[in-house]
Amino acid sequence: MTGEDNILLARLQDAVLNAGKRQFPIFLGFLNEHEISVALKYINSGAGLDNYRFFGGYDGSERCFLAIAGKGFDIEDYYFPISAICIKYKKDFKLSHRDFLGSLMGLGVKRETVGDILISDGYAVVFVKSDVEKYILSQLTKIGSVGVDVSLWDGGASLPINKKVLEVNITVASARLDSVVSAVYPLSREKSAAAIRQGLVFVNGINTDSVSHTVKPGDKISVRGNGKFLVSDFSGTTKKGRLKLTVEKYI
Repeated sequence: MTGEDNILLARLQDAVLNAGKRQFPIFLGFLNEHEISVALKYINSGAGLDNYRFFGGYDGSERCFLAIAGKGFDIEDYYFPISAICIKYKKDFKLSHRDFLGSLMGLGVKRETVGDILISDGYAVVFVKSDVEKYILSQLTKIGSVGVDVSLWDGGASLPINKKVLEVNITVASARLDSVVSAVYPLSREKSAAAIRQGLVFVNGINTDSVSHTVKPGDKISVRGNGKFLVSDFSGTTKKGRLKLTVEKYI
């Protein structure tokens, strides 16, 4: 556990203690994948928290707020202090996630106030903490050297979902996590095991440091620095007894 993890746990403990005393949810976020994993481990450890929700502005968001509320309170989407900003530019320019994030950081916007950045041809939708919305709308005029028009996203343009899926069939000696990771990415079994032990691998959003963890159909696995994939199916064995898996890699 790092010092930042301990700070997050302290905030979680305080939120759990105070959630029942309030008429509105307590929010923590935006949380990254590691922070979500820390929060889930705390929640699953018997923290006494039975009414919570992760949400980042749209279904399937990666960076999320955690809402904690009193028993019986329905945590709706619109309660979350999240704004969606639409940034339009000429389609001739190809801008990256790093370009958008760098320009926001250049304005003095803190990383923890920015959620997912979804990019399409000629526009992007950026999810931000609501208290920085007006500042960004008034100050952001360029992404890098490219002039942009900035407004609140009204849902008129389709939400650009960046993930494309490539279906891959693999065979593994066993359903151990290190074996599956090694088969999906260009990593040796040793390097896969090292990544798992170093805390770089997440299964269903939870950091998993056991190389022998058994992978199951439906598991979503993230390997920091390499990408993410979904284990969609186990389809029997080969003549040599190896397991046949189908995975969907996000590219």
